[in-house]
Amino acid sequence: MVQVATLFPFTDSTTPLVYTIALALFVIGILVTSVLVFVFVLKPSWSPLTAIPGPKSSHWFFGSLKDVFDIKWSHGQFPEPFLSWIKVYGGAVHYRAITTEIVLLTDPEALKHVFTTHSDNYPRSEETRAFLRDIIGGDGLLSTEGETHKRQRKMLMPHFGFAKIKDFVHVFARHAARLDDALGVTVDTHTPVDMHEYFTKLTLDIIGVSAFGYDFGAQTGGSLVEDAVKLLLSAPSLLVVVGITFIPTFRQWPLPRLTRRRQAKRMLYEAVDDVITAKLAAPRDVSRAVDLVDLMLDELAQTDHRVTAEEARTHVMTFMLAGHETTSATLDWILTFLAQHPDIEAKARDEARAAASSSDGTIGCSALADLKYITACILETLRLYPTVAQLASRMTGTDDYIPMSIGKPIFVPKGTVINVHTGALHRNPQYWVQPDAFVPERFLDGSVEFAADKALRNGQGNTYFYMPFSTGPKNCIGMRFAMAELQVVVATLLLKHSFRLTSEADIHPKLVGVTIKPVKLDMTVHSVA
Repeated sequence: MVQVATLFPFTDSTTPLVYTIALALFVIGILVTSVLVFVFVLKPSWSPLTAIPGPKSSHWFFGSLKDVFDIKWSHGQFPEPFLSWIKVYGGAVHYRAITTEIVLLTDPEALKHVFTTHSDNYPRSEETRAFLRDIIGGDGLLSTEGETHKRQRKMLMPHFGFAKIKDFVHVFARHAARLDDALGVTVDTHTPVDMHEYFTKLTLDIIGVSAFGYDFGAQTGGSLVEDAVKLLLSAPSLLVVVGITFIPTFRQWPLPRLTRRRQAKRMLYEAVDDVITAKLAAPRDVSRAVDLVDLMLDELAQTDHRVTAEEARTHVMTFMLAGHETTSATLDWILTFLAQHPDIEAKARDEARAAASSSDGTIGCSALADLKYITACILETLRLYPTVAQLASRMTGTDDYIPMSIGKPIFVPKGTVINVHTGALHRNPQYWVQPDAFVPERFLDGSVEFAADKALRNGQGNTYFYMPFSTGPKNCIGMRFAMAELQVVVATLLLKHSFRLTSEADIHPKLVGVTIKPVKLDMTVHSVA
């Protein structure tokens, strides 16, 4: 047997303290190695999730995390590695990210189970909700679960039906016309314009007026409050995400970025609170344009529930977080595809002009039902580049068996993280003909393309194969609002203008926070007779 003294061959003059330290380090090394072997080798091998196929970990510590963050999208490989994984391993894929066991789902029966029929057993992860709670300043639709979420959704849902959304179409049209006028200055000058910057300002103005009756003036010069919104809603660094999620006191650390973030939050909250306090203090002037906070307060006035300024502000911040950058990024991609396909752009323009001719020359509420092809272009854009390609992770509440379309159900123990990557789901060749091609006709019922996609799915429609707004009881409550806004803006811009990408444009997708955007959307604007 090897003696300890052989491992530590000190001379007789070696002090006992040095010997003790060396021995302690040796024991600590053995313990650390044992823990690492247990956590990263033995424990994963014992997990019941190993019965689910998936990629072999590429790193002993990170697992497949390096593959996930080694994003190859700048080389035109969106949405890797997820698309390759589902092609190889099917509708349920198991992989490890450090110590977290994750199951990636794209099977329609599994998605129905997790998002609809058994959604209560699959709440959004606490880490995701903690980060969102910090931005919106409280518990809103994005950061609550259970009965609280159900109560909030029940209160807010009536304000997002089409009957209410039509009241906001004039807001969309007014701000779209303002953008149209601004672009008119550059028409036919071949001057490159940053369309993403234009769309960011447009959607900020729209959500401000629509949510709580506040005009940020982003399209007409901007303000300090606009700058605060941009900073607060901009993509955080990994350090900020990890800190806010896992360290309770991190928000107060004296780091420059956190200091700016606190100042921006304070300024924005004060602006929102001032407007809401005024609304709470006096009856609404019926001659004034209605906003979402007005609708919420009007309904609550019929009940015993007294809403506070803080509660109302939380909902306003939720609307802004969910409806600002996501919409502007979608507009980025719509114009990108139209610029790449002049024939499709021309067809969409003809439809917009026909709809406007029957609506006083503008895109009003009555015109929306006539924008079938433009709507198909929007839906196809959201298929290829869903602006939130990674839906909020779900966490298994109790042990469960998830049904699959093919094969036996899969067992997921309590605490399993469930991920859904809509970018991969929407490009799965098992469900979509020409999955990487821009084909708006696939969303026109009765078309050859619509029938071809449906045939791939054995006659099933798009449900659980197409989820840009998620699905089930926690889907995007503002879906109709967003679609109407996109319809009005796209149709308005196409009435008089055509768009082309410049040689400086870089339309590879980049992940900014949770939103996918083109790297650089440089375009030229041209008049169309």
